[in-house]
Amino acid sequence: MAYPFPRFSSAPQTPQYLKATETPSSWQSRGLDKPRSNPTRWLVASIAAAALTLLLLLARSSVSHPRQRDRIPFLNADVDDFFNHFEGRQDCGIASTDIYIPPHASHATDKEKHSLYCPNRAKLLDAMSGGGRHGFDAPYSPLGCHFRWYSTPEICMILDRFDAVIFLGDDTLRHIYSAFNMLLRENIALGALRQWEMKESEMETCRCENQLTRPECLLHSVADSQSVSLNDAASGHSSPYYCHRTPHIFIPIDRSPAPETLHTSFSSILHREPDSYKPIAVIHSVSLATSLAWPTATSSMDEWVTLADISQKNVPFLWVGPNAAGHLKPPSQILSQGNNALWHYTIEMAKEAQARQLDALGMYNFTLQAGSWDGSFYGQRVVLVQAMMIINWLSRLEST
Repeated sequence: MAYPFPRFSSAPQTPQYLKATETPSSWQSRGLDKPRSNPTRWLVASIAAAALTLLLLLARSSVSHPRQRDRIPFLNADVDDFFNHFEGRQDCGIASTDIYIPPHASHATDKEKHSLYCPNRAKLLDAMSGGGRHGFDAPYSPLGCHFRWYSTPEICMILDRFDAVIFLGDDTLRHIYSAFNMLLRENIALGALRQWEMKESEMETCRCENQLTRPECLLHSVADSQSVSLNDAASGHSSPYYCHRTPHIFIPIDRSPAPETLHTSFSSILHREPDSYKPIAVIHSVSLATSLAWPTATSSMDEWVTLADISQKNVPFLWVGPNAAGHLKPPSQILSQGNNALWHYTIEMAKEAQARQLDALGMYNFTLQAGSWDGSFYGQRVVLVQAMMIINWLSRLEST
């Protein structure tokens, strides 16, 4: 069963005691005369109320589109299959409508439809972390409000607000970064791979799910956007990015402290545009590679946050929790990496992230009833949605 993900956003505080309402009877019981009315005060209050009403009516008439709090225009359009024009749409047999169902409001106004989506980043993270599936491998239903499925042009608009996006983690996050590349290259057949260095036979073997599941294919995984921009045009099967103004990179880590060479790579990205006001977003995750060691995870958080602080740049962090264990998890790993261990790791590391003022996104509920090919990792139907969740988080960050 899915579990409620703990909410870390602050709720409005409600007073414990309310002052009793003053009534004529209460005045008499206290031996007081009824307060006398002040005609001048009443006239001023009436004029103020009338002016406020007029301003509200004028504001309402001047707004033609529903207000939103994410950073791209709200599109008044029904969700279609965003993969229709993607390379591999037919071969891989995946439609976006198979893995994402938007909120249903066929007779609602644009404003009402918009209200079904999460109004702010805190509620968005709660919704994506705390939802569930109505059946094995059914599309995921977030809790309380919805995240969006953005088209490729919309994703580019979101990324343009950043100097760079850094994925920092182990193989679980690597697969999400692979899906991130599939979306930006509009290629779910080979979009996660450096296909310019592959033979025809290798590309045929590594299509679709095999990009993520076969070890010989993982050797060709894209690790940064620059390599695609520099080399893809030389390939006989070119698959360029739809947009490539914002660099992104995957930095593999499986311990803390990480090797100094990785610190150097991370810091060089932070200092690439010293005078820019744009933020550099970091998506951070370690789990199975460290055997779910809590001290290693917290040490890793402190390690990379410290490096980011030294840069004096605006560097928002998102901590991503581990996937749930699939039913093919080897019996020898059930005790150390089973769902009990994974759930407690999810909860405690989210708390540690929140204590460091980092955002946290849980993946436990999202993967709990999803099909895993080995009990630890998941295929395209899962990682494509995970990549879109991270894009939703990016869309809610401040751009300065």
